Amino acid sequence: MSACIDLLYLPNCLSGGLFSTVDVLHAANKLWHLHHPRQKKPLFSWRLLDASGAELPLPPWLMPPPASPPAAGRSALLVPGLDMHSVPHLKQMLDQSAEALALIARRHAAGDVIATHYNGAAMLARAGVLDGRNATITWLIAGWFSNNHPKVKLLMDRPVTADGNVLCSGAPASSIELALELVRHFAGETLAQSCANGFLYQPARFEQSGQTLALLNTPTRDSAVYKARRWLERHVAEPYDLERVAAAASVSSRTLLRHFREVADMTPLDYLHQLRIERAKLLLEVTTVDLPGIVEQCGYEDPSAFRRLFRKLTGLTPTAYRRAYALRAARRWWRAEDETPVSLQSD
Repeated sequence: MSACIDLLYLPNCLSGGLFSTVDVLHAANKLWHLHHPRQKKPLFSWRLLDASGAELPLPPWLMPPPASPPAAGRSALLVPGLDMHSVPHLKQMLDQSAEALALIARRHAAGDVIATHYNGAAMLARAGVLDGRNATITWLIAGWFSNNHPKVKLLMDRPVTADGNVLCSGAPASSIELALELVRHFAGETLAQSCANGFLYQPARFEQSGQTLALLNTPTRDSAVYKARRWLERHVAEPYDLERVAAAASVSSRTLLRHFREVADMTPLDYLHQLRIERAKLLLEVTTVDLPGIVEQCGYEDPSAFRRLFRKLTGLTPTAYRRAYALRAARRWWRAEDETPVSLQSD
């Protein structure tokens, strides 16, 4: 069932939060189509509105795909933050926003979701939307806001608050998280988490990726090591045989081990384990293959040994990794690049 997100454009607003939301909605639509390939219409559409609620034209690069009209309760109004330079300036802008405040109150009364970021909660409070609700706002005006709107419970330790159909984020940089909360509200946790995996910084995952890239791109002028690496990359799922790897590199096993240590500070088997775990991670992320199937496709026979190695190299169990990073799309809708070490296709 489709949902429409209306982007409220105001004079002196911080428009970046509006347009970053469009990026998230684009991604959500693409991921949703991967989950539901037979659906022709997108899940999310969006419009740009002025303070009266009239629709404004969008440039071609911001145009939404054709969508079905949203059902009742499947619309949201995203209120931007205002570009203030002081509290008196903010108060002046609020005093001049009667038309926008009326629109916010009207949409809220109709049961639509109201979302805002940065200092936009001040507009919601002025419109009477936040009384008795949890909210967050930029720390710059938290004291002033609390004094002027005592009926609102500020939760300043949260980047995003969701109280019924009212969503707030406190910092301009949290606009992505606010957009993800909109996806969660209308489409559920699975799609929201899939989007979050691509948009939000995840230190553990970046660290793993950095380690892997450093490994895969270890500079070498040693042709034997290069040949061995390429052979292993093309035979990830095959049983490990040092003699075969050495033969592919045109050196003896002993020479290959010595050169591999000198160049990559590991053995060929260590390198193969890294390649296999990279393949396993991708299978966990973008397919629904069960663990025994993944173990087999990665060249292992013992699931317990695979679990131990996976946890050693990633810090997570396979189940926990899939829960955290899965895009949950059927495998046939994904393709990796040809001849990559982590390709899903047969070598």
